[in-house]
Formats: sequence, structure tokens, C-alpha cells
Amino acid sequence: MGRVVCSVGESGDFVNSWDRSKVIEKVASAADELGASNPQQQRQLVFSCGNATEKEAYFGLMSFFYDPNLQKNHYERQKLAATILLSVAPSSPIALDASVYASAQHWNLSVSELPSYWCKVFGREEVIAFLDDLIDSCSEPKLKRSVEAMLFWARRYE
Repeated sequence: MGRVVCSVGESGDFVNSWDRSKVIEKVASAADELGASNPQQQRQLVFSCGNATEKEAYFGLMSFFYDPNLQKNHYERQKLAATILLSVAPSSPIALDASVYASAQHWNLSVSELPSYWCKVFGREEVIAFLDDLIDSCSEPKLKRSVEAMLFWARRYE
């Protein structure tokens, strides 16, 4: 993995210069090269993304769930991005409904860490209630299947 460039912020603290583009680049490269399950790679990325601003980390990691251009090797990329998202747990700059709607079309149903992230950030009961209400309004089969799987994983979050 490349060197992390840091600078000193106004408060005198070191600030990671990773923006969302750098997060996307590093996560995609790591997932494509080593897969999602390399513990050393995960630790390095959790550290670097954890030192980026919450907004940049969030949008960089969430991009793997809504950007059609990032769907190559989608399971490994999403699994790694969601694992980091759950570990770093940046606050969400967008509402739960927007996050769910943005990710439902491309989300891999086996990536349980994304619904777990929502439970961690928004609260398990709120996520379950939202997804439960959403299922009945889904007329498109793929969207409904995604929401049902999200609900499945959210109910298992502890």
C-alpha cells in the first residue's frame, strides 16, 4: 500500500490527506489485489480511513455501493469497503433512507456489514422499522429482494 501523506491541521493535530478519491483508489486496489479478507490490509485501510475526515471516508467507502463504475469485482470491493465502514463507523452525512435507496440497486446481498453499519450509526430498531416499512412499497423485484436481505442482516445485528 502507498504512503499516507499527513499534514498538520489548524488544531495542531495530524490530518490524513485522503479524500474520497484516494479512499476509492486504495480500497479498490486492495480488494482487487488481495481480496477482502486480508487482515493486514484491512488494518492499514481502517487506520487510514479512520484518519480521513468522516465525510470523505463515508463517501469514499459508500461509493462501492452506488457507483456503477465501481462494480468490477463487486463482492470483494463491497465486502472490504463495508468492513472498513463498520470498523471506522463515520457518522452518516445523509439520512438512513437516502443511504438505503442509494445502495440498494448495487449492494451484494451477502455483504452483511453494510446493514450492520446502519444499525451501529442509526440504531438497530430504527433501521429495522424503516426497512420493514419499506418492503411493502417496493414494486421492483430486485429492490424488494435487496431490502428483504438488508432487513435479514439488520435483525441479526447485535
